Amino acid sequence: IARSEGIPHQITVRRSGGTDAGSFHLANHGIPSIVLGVPARYIHTHNAIIDLNDHLHMISLVISLVRRLDQATVESLSAYL
Repeated sequence: IARSEGIPHQITVRRSGGTDAGSFHLANHGIPSIVLGVPARYIHTHNAIIDLNDHLHMISLVISLVRRLDQATVESLSAYL
């Protein structure tokens, strides 16, 4: 979606650490999850620093993602059950 919308992005696979999505996707029968993040410095302090453009691009990406969701797509997210 980011590529087709011309939204700058990076794809990363975490090898350590994680987010709450690591537990969410295992809950009940499974909850489809995706983690979208904005690069930040000093994330474990009182004041992280981000680039405003990264934040705005993330908003554009989320809006584009939600606009593409339809019934068939949503149902396919849990078709493995």
